[in-house]
Amino acid sequence: MTIRTKLPLYSTLILLFAILILSVFSYINFKNYVEKSIKDYRREQTNLIINHLKDIVNIAYRMIDQSYKVSAEEIKRNYGFSKLDTIPEDIARMIRINLLKITVSQLRTLRFGRDGYLWINEFDPPYTVIMHGTKPELEGKSWVFFIPGTDINVYKAFHDSIVAGGGAGRVSYSFYKPDSKKFVPKISWVRLYKPLRWVIGTGVYVEEIDKMVAQKRKELRHRLRVMTNYVIAIAVIMLSISTILIYLLARSITDPLEQIKNLMSKMALGRIVEPPKLGRKDEIGQMNQSLARLIEGFKRYAKFADEIGKGNFDAQFTPLSSYDVLGRELLLMRDRLVEARKKELEQIEQEKKRHWVSTGVSMFSEIITSHSADIEKLCDVVLQKLQDYVGAEVGGIYLVKFNEENPQERPYLELVATYAYNRKKIMKKQLEINEGLVGACVTERQPIYITDIPKNYIQLTTGLIGAKPKNIYISPIKYEFKVFGAIELASVKIFDEYHKQLIDQVAQALAVALSTHPYYIDKNLNVDDWF
Repeated sequence: MTIRTKLPLYSTLILLFAILILSVFSYINFKNYVEKSIKDYRREQTNLIINHLKDIVNIAYRMIDQSYKVSAEEIKRNYGFSKLDTIPEDIARMIRINLLKITVSQLRTLRFGRDGYLWINEFDPPYTVIMHGTKPELEGKSWVFFIPGTDINVYKAFHDSIVAGGGAGRVSYSFYKPDSKKFVPKISWVRLYKPLRWVIGTGVYVEEIDKMVAQKRKELRHRLRVMTNYVIAIAVIMLSISTILIYLLARSITDPLEQIKNLMSKMALGRIVEPPKLGRKDEIGQMNQSLARLIEGFKRYAKFADEIGKGNFDAQFTPLSSYDVLGRELLLMRDRLVEARKKELEQIEQEKKRHWVSTGVSMFSEIITSHSADIEKLCDVVLQKLQDYVGAEVGGIYLVKFNEENPQERPYLELVATYAYNRKKIMKKQLEINEGLVGACVTERQPIYITDIPKNYIQLTTGLIGAKPKNIYISPIKYEFKVFGAIELASVKIFDEYHKQLIDQVAQALAVALSTHPYYIDKNLNVDDWF
């Protein structure tokens, strides 16, 4: 059997086998991908829903916690007790619960999603229901129902999940849908409010996740069928065309190969030759092109080295292969030179940032020195200049203030300066010393940096007016162990580290100036003594 016969026959059989194996492998691989994608999709959607449930429960938790803390002050004021520990526990608990009724009523009406609601029950047996968003008839009762297929009381499961999770946890069970007698699987998130030993919970029905997963499975399986049809069609076409091309190749392969063989024999002797002009685009033509690239490659070595010597590091060069030692060394030399130049530019950039910070610190030091007599004017000028300097759209300065009529009261935070979108906003707002992120910054005496900002954060938390920023930076105005307030800035541009460094230094300089102001002299500004 001649080469002209062997080549198309053997090549066709090999190609047919390869296409068959590739098609089967592609089908199995994509099928596995479909199943994995469905599982990943279910897991992702479940995690998203669980995170959403956590957010809802945390909101309810904060509302109850705020009411509870306010209730403590109400007990002192209305019942004449100087200390809460002098009240019998059952009486104090009853008073607090009565003061929390408004908050609980608000939570009872809260709805989210299609069937989302909140409930509250006691953490300890008999797990009395405090509030239920859809079944108010359960309130004040100890209701027992079990997780399907088990003898575990759902409220006991809430208790155990909280214990295992260190204060919060996830529970799967079944429950009636609102306005329906249908008993369907449900996933809930519960959290313990320790002062009252209340369990705050909410959940979502699993059938909503199942519907999304079913739709996803339908789409992916349709794609699997379409891909299978494409693979079969392409395989048939490739096999037919390849058989014809291989047959034609066999008829014209021997003469060009002999010509290339003779040429390579001359190159083996070290002679410089020119590749033959065969005008072919098949394997023989590719061999001829490879030979041409080899000859051309040596010419490019010299040209590339010349460009590097001239400082043109962007000159294009590709080694002949992964074994091209000379080509790799030329590229390595270029990369080392580029890296050295990059480091030089980075040092220049870092020096610019340090100069920017030092210039800013010097400027704000002069501003603070020249306006230190008037606190509000000082804060107003500092905030305006600081916003312009760091490129922030929204900003505010909160200062610690004391009740002059009753110095023993815990101090509060007052918004003494604020700017938004380059227009001065005249606003009066007071915060509890530990309220919101500003309060957390003051009490912890540490900066707070946020990039994942909720939609209504500014309106709900800071009181500043403006569009949703991309990041918020809050720096405490502190000097040694004393804290005077906080500077809050928000921007649609990301704050770099050198921006934060400048803000912190300005806050410290402002604290130094405030420490000598008559208002703060002899004031107890140690945050550890305020609680």
